[in-house]
Amino acid sequence: MTAVRKWFRTLPARYGRRTLIALALIAALGLVVRGVAVVHPVEEPAADSHAYYALAKSLYEEGSYGGKDFHVEASSDWSPGAPWLYAGLFVVTGGPREGSIRILEALMGLGTILVVFLLGWRLGGRWPALLGALGVAIYPPFIHSVGEIMSEPPAMLSLPAAILAFLWAWDRTAGRPGGGRGSATDGSSSGARGAWVWLLPGFLFGITAMFRPEYTLVAAAFVAFAAVRWAWEREWRLGTAAVGLMLVALLLPIVPWTIRNFVVFERFVPISTGSGKALYVGTFYPADGEYQRVKAILYKRETGKSLPPNSRALSKIEPTELFNKVADRYPELPRDSALSKIGKENFSKWFGKDPVGYAEMTARKIGRMWSSGVGEFMDSGLGRAIQIVLVLLGIAGLALLAFRRRWWETLCLAAPIVLVTIVGAVSLAAPRRNEILMTLIFPLAGLALSAAASALSSGRKWSR
Repeated sequence: MTAVRKWFRTLPARYGRRTLIALALIAALGLVVRGVAVVHPVEEPAADSHAYYALAKSLYEEGSYGGKDFHVEASSDWSPGAPWLYAGLFVVTGGPREGSIRILEALMGLGTILVVFLLGWRLGGRWPALLGALGVAIYPPFIHSVGEIMSEPPAMLSLPAAILAFLWAWDRTAGRPGGGRGSATDGSSSGARGAWVWLLPGFLFGITAMFRPEYTLVAAAFVAFAAVRWAWEREWRLGTAAVGLMLVALLLPIVPWTIRNFVVFERFVPISTGSGKALYVGTFYPADGEYQRVKAILYKRETGKSLPPNSRALSKIEPTELFNKVADRYPELPRDSALSKIGKENFSKWFGKDPVGYAEMTARKIGRMWSSGVGEFMDSGLGRAIQIVLVLLGIAGLALLAFRRRWWETLCLAAPIVLVTIVGAVSLAAPRRNEILMTLIFPLAGLALSAAASALSSGRKWSR
């Protein structure tokens, strides 16, 4: 407790009193607008929102993942991290209530504001930190997600926290005896003990992957980054301990679920089975790789009725049976494996017929992924314009980090953005994919804006 009190007493000295007051106001604003979303949730939430709540409820009431409302294969299309988190909340609060989940999402949004502030401070000090926190506080898709029950809100907190913990762990160990180029390379015991701090980033990357399985690739990349840099520093004993502990902590939340999947499906499924469906949708050339258009085509194929891709009528259609019909083309394969195989066939067929057209489709998919966001406002012209400006500012901030030769921070922030964008380009590239990554875009955009303001201010002083 003494250490905690000391930490709080030193906050004004480290960040400045006015900065902390501004952060408190931003956090209060973010909590208020999220409170409105808790009280007035989305009237017609996405099908995924219903699925996550049903999965959490079945875990709480029946102790099973999906229960009688889901086919065992279909239930694993949704990543298990959020349902387990929300089921745990039901245990604490004494029952399955949607409102309690939204309150938790609002509180996680508050935590995200604070974590992004710390990440922005790491990148450039006061103004990138405050601007990044403000962006997270008022960004419409973040508020919209609180009005639903999704897996993004916890991942929006865990991803920037994992990157911040990764950078912190390197700072803590690189300066120890036996840590960092040019220091003693005897692998001293004090340096080896310092490797325990790598448990934190490993665990945070692991739970991020449980919330969103595509971040398994991001987690693996960060393990590789640590291993390569420790090898570059020639710190073999400390580096091996650090990377090993990070890997153990990363696998800790994943391996039990992988074992469960192996027992249930009798095959290796690390986290979820949704990759096959995503690959099938992303390679569906006649629908331009867009989920709603694929769904509309499949619905017309089965019923003979046409529904507009973005209509409310189509959004109410349960998609599971539509994709089950597609998977029936290979009845000897599990559903996800069948959809994955058909997706690969789609790629071979359409890329072979029209490689230029397929490349153009891929570019459009990436453009759709980054030029919009969830919610009605982001579908408007103004919303799209704001989104594009934010992304361009984020890219400028990343370029500024590289220009300043902050290579380690540049790599750590660029890797998730690039890797998840590649996943979207290959498979499904819905605008919701960018939501978690926007927690990295905001501090980068704040860095770009603060640097531009500083340059303009310096220019005026110089001209005088």
